[in-house]
Amino acid sequence: MISLKPATHDRHIVENLFRYYVYDLAESGKWPCGSDGNYGFNASLLDPHWSRDDHWPYLIYHGDELAGFCLIRRYPNHLELYDIDQFFILRRFKGMGVGKEAFRLAVSMRPGLWQTRVMLENTGALTFWRSVIGQFTGGIFAESVLPDDDLPMHFILYEVD
Repeated sequence: MISLKPATHDRHIVENLFRYYVYDLAESGKWPCGSDGNYGFNASLLDPHWSRDDHWPYLIYHGDELAGFCLIRRYPNHLELYDIDQFFILRRFKGMGVGKEAFRLAVSMRPGLWQTRVMLENTGALTFWRSVIGQFTGGIFAESVLPDDDLPMHFILYEVD
């Protein structure tokens, strides 16, 4: 059984998982490993998820086992949009439907307009998102490439009832 649990008091867990997330993203982004052996990140970028009312951090569980995280927010450039800010499933759970069900649970909590952004180079993630969003919406979504903080990204726009 897949579940989402608010990570209100579990930021340290999200930060621990975020290192694996950055490691996975480094493959498609061709990012180098740091000289200290870490794929570091600026943890302050996560601050809004624990300080703003329009950001919602969740941990994803497969049964009782931690399987990933989902960070949702109102998109800063268009506050009418919900945005999958960051979404990560541990490799051990990939291909098991965990990400698909976690996505369904996350967006079902907040009906309205949604978007999911994907790095251009991350073709695996783009395939995943097109598939799960297409299944969830009956194939009704729009996709475009737009700048996001000066980085061109795929934007997938869809509505949740």
